[in-house]
Amino acid sequence: MSRVRQTGTSQELNVQAILQSLGYFFDTKAIDLPGTPDIVNRPDKWAIYVHGCFWHAHKCPLWKIPKTNPQFWREKFVANKRRDKTKLKQLRKRGYSVLTLWQCQLNNQSTAVALVRKFMAKVESNGFVNGHNVTVKQRQPEQALGRREAYIYDEQKKLISRKVNKNNGEAFVSTLQVGESPRRRDSHATFDQAFLRNSEKVRHGSLKGTVRVVDLFSGCGGLSLGVREASIALGYKFDPLLAVDENAASLKVYIDNFDPRFVSDCDICDILTGKIGDTLQPEERALIKGLGSVHVLLAGPPCQGHSDLNNHTRRIDKRNKLYDRVARFAQLAGPEHILIENVPAVIHGRGRVVEKTVTQLQRLGYNVDTGVVDLAELGVPQRRKRHILIASHSRCLSVHDVVEAHKVETPRNIRWAIGDIKATMDNGAFDRPSELHGSNLSRVNYLFRTERYDLPNRLRPICHQREHSYKSMYGRLKYAELSQTITSGFGSPGQGRFIHPARPTTLTPHEAARLQFFPDSFDFSSARLRTSLANMIGNAVPMKLSYAFCMEFIS
Repeated sequence: MSRVRQTGTSQELNVQAILQSLGYFFDTKAIDLPGTPDIVNRPDKWAIYVHGCFWHAHKCPLWKIPKTNPQFWREKFVANKRRDKTKLKQLRKRGYSVLTLWQCQLNNQSTAVALVRKFMAKVESNGFVNGHNVTVKQRQPEQALGRREAYIYDEQKKLISRKVNKNNGEAFVSTLQVGESPRRRDSHATFDQAFLRNSEKVRHGSLKGTVRVVDLFSGCGGLSLGVREASIALGYKFDPLLAVDENAASLKVYIDNFDPRFVSDCDICDILTGKIGDTLQPEERALIKGLGSVHVLLAGPPCQGHSDLNNHTRRIDKRNKLYDRVARFAQLAGPEHILIENVPAVIHGRGRVVEKTVTQLQRLGYNVDTGVVDLAELGVPQRRKRHILIASHSRCLSVHDVVEAHKVETPRNIRWAIGDIKATMDNGAFDRPSELHGSNLSRVNYLFRTERYDLPNRLRPICHQREHSYKSMYGRLKYAELSQTITSGFGSPGQGRFIHPARPTTLTPHEAARLQFFPDSFDFSSARLRTSLANMIGNAVPMKLSYAFCMEFIS
């Protein structure tokens, strides 16, 4: 039995593509069954008819009795309907669950996906009632989430263990080697610090089952890293199906670390070409072909157009429209869970992209919630807030509740994250700070000579000497505090508080990566240019974000 055979009308091919994206196997044109169902799965005993509204006399605007020889047509339509009813009854007597999809319904892609999904849900629960007229109860919000992780430090073996309790009552344990005895009693912080410092990945037992992931706007893979680590924590294999990103250097790093089945370096608007509600376009069919079921869809659409730091195209940037491409992919592939992140200001976009995306996902049957997350609460050692949209077919989660369930006891500071990194040139650009010259070098030396952390106005460039709120520019970091939000400008003192706490240099890519929660086991070696490293690290999303939400999605 094949996953999909490309035969049939355009409507039939559309339904086949929907089923394929949901991971279902089927055959087409079952001539051995009553009425020759257009799509059938014999082992699971379900079938789908795709009917044209005119020939099968569906009461909708697409059907009317022709004015020429109306009596003939009336009799023909009655006979057609009687035959359809008989064949449907015969097929159900054989134990088949049957769905009839009409041409008018398939003209709206959202409707088509929702009907197919509802039908298959009923088939799987053995509760199929009456074709596409089934109803699905709205899920109620789930109870407040509890902590599912416990961390135990073994002083003798210098091992830190993470035990995770799954929803089915099972537990899974993974471990890390600890280089030195922790100064704090917080075992969770000890595990996370060992995760960052280790050049080896987390040790674990046998993994069962897979978590199938698509990452749109993937960058070098911060979100995917979080899902991979959550999958391992719960005892599952991580299966990266597709990564899409225009930046070749970032995509190469993603490939080096995750080895996805498919990659695309195209502009996403060139491969997700249809509007919301359109039928499947040729470029879209090529994109989703072979993906099968998708458990988690990740997306971090470019945030620069929404950022409050963007004084040129803020709110009207053409990149802001990329957010709705995520809803289009969800419409085509039907992922079980969705996580979209962006800057908090995304909700003020003129196109109301968040509001529209929420509406579209709800129409597709998703439970949706949004909110702003302070990543420091999840253990990221920097001031970084992100707007989050989560959507799920099987869970009804609250952004607030997930954060509460995964909130750390105390914030982690800069020393915790990078205090062990020594000045070295061993790893080329990755461990080399940017070179400072002229007035910038003088400014940095002044801060260390006078033991200051903020530069006086008189030493700033003339354009920065007037009254301003950019106090952090040309500023020095403090070990005992959180880092400023890491951006792609972390190598320039004029773009933020990016001067090292103890050395008269800016942060190295290695240090910035740590503050972005990339562990030393993450391979950046293919990125040899400092500008490439700065862009992919500064634009990444700390993995603790997707880790927390996917611990609840896939548990």
